Amino acid sequence: MLHMNDVTYKGHLLSAIAVTDREMYSATLIVRDPSGVQHRSGVLGSFASSLGAVRYAFAYGMAEIDHRKAPSSE
Repeated sequence: MLHMNDVTYKGHLLSAIAVTDREMYSATLIVRDPSGVQHRSGVLGSFASSLGAVRYAFAYGMAEIDHRKAPSSE
C-alpha cells in the first residue's frame, strides 16, 4: 500500500511517500523547488507506521532545504 502527503515549505513542494515493505514502511521524498526542478531521495529508512515514515520524510526535506543536518531515523 502507498501513502502520500504533500506539504509546502519555504516555496518548495514536499511530497512524502510511505510504501508498505512487509510489516514495515519505507519512506521516500520528492522535493520540487520554486523553479519547478524536482529531486527525489532514495529510501530514507524503515518505520513501524506510515505516519512515522511520512513525518520523517517531511523533517528530512525541511532540514535539507534549511541546510541543516538530517534528523535521525531511529
